[in-house]
Amino acid sequence: MNERQQQFRVGLFVIAASVVTAVMIFKFGDFSHLFDETYSISAHFDSAPGVEASAPVTMNGISVAQVREVIFDSKRGGVLVLINMSSKYRLRADTRVQLTRSILGDSTIELSPGKSKDLLPPDSMLEGELPVDPMQIVANLDRRLDQTLGSFDQTSKEWRQVAANLNSLMDTNRGSLSTVLERAAVSLDEFGKTMKTANMALSNANKTLADPQVQENLKRTVAALPKLTEETHQTVVAVKETISAAQKNLENLQGVTQPLSTHSKSIVVQLDGTLRNLHSLSIELNQFAKLANKKDGSLNQFASNPDLYQNLNQSAESLAILLKSLKPVVSDLQVFADKVARHPELIGVSGAIKGSSGIKEPSEARQANGPSRTRN
Repeated sequence: MNERQQQFRVGLFVIAASVVTAVMIFKFGDFSHLFDETYSISAHFDSAPGVEASAPVTMNGISVAQVREVIFDSKRGGVLVLINMSSKYRLRADTRVQLTRSILGDSTIELSPGKSKDLLPPDSMLEGELPVDPMQIVANLDRRLDQTLGSFDQTSKEWRQVAANLNSLMDTNRGSLSTVLERAAVSLDEFGKTMKTANMALSNANKTLADPQVQENLKRTVAALPKLTEETHQTVVAVKETISAAQKNLENLQGVTQPLSTHSKSIVVQLDGTLRNLHSLSIELNQFAKLANKKDGSLNQFASNPDLYQNLNQSAESLAILLKSLKPVVSDLQVFADKVARHPELIGVSGAIKGSSGIKEPSEARQANGPSRTRN
């Protein structure tokens, strides 16, 4: 075997070993998440002992994500755990995050699926819950046990003090204790009598309730309650309607009185003027009444003297006769006025100066017969 063949075999062995190693790495390593789409969420813890990058995140015992980074929360304090979730696992809005630790100290983040219908959006932050530390529980139990033992010690001292006080009381105040015991016996006797009286009262009540007539009355009363309730309801409805009607009437009255309140000043001025006029009228009526009641007055004479009335009546009759006699004269005056309106020459000045014999003159006759004809 020459050197070239040896080098070829060594190279072939190295290639085969590399291929086998790569196959074993992909076979036994979890690289499926490298090719999955992911979204980020964060969880806030007061402390996160044992949590590091690439720590598993499980849900119902199944690994669904890995921790990407653990950083300090500068705003709220504590620790922020950044988690890369696979897109095929969608969390509910009420998902809970809890940090669990094994006996060996390994930390795992456990997601508790919620029941909400809404999904948790990406880049959301959840509030994490810390696990219960057994050593902290033991320390708290030890501290509480010390406090309990101290309380028992204090209680035993107080009971010893009470026992000493009772012994001292029994030795020095035996007479007083006897009086107290007698009073207690009397009180118990009175209490027994009171209980007997109460028992008798309850027995009488039972007898009363056991009476069929009373039971029938109670049944009638209970049966009448719905009707009474309905009538009460109707009464309340009627009262409400009445109140509503009264409210409407008040609103209408308000609409009527609103203009009055607006023009109240002018109305008051007018009323004041009217009252002043009424006052003046009353004064004048008072004066007129005084004149009418005056004995020498005309009104009183007219009202009380019958002769004056008769004279006025006769004057009125004479005036009626005179008017009746003047009627023909008025008719003649109307005719005369009509003639004068038609022939105003009838009342000429020459006729008044010359006079007339009542016979027509020749000139008047010619004028009456018309103008004479002239010869050519």
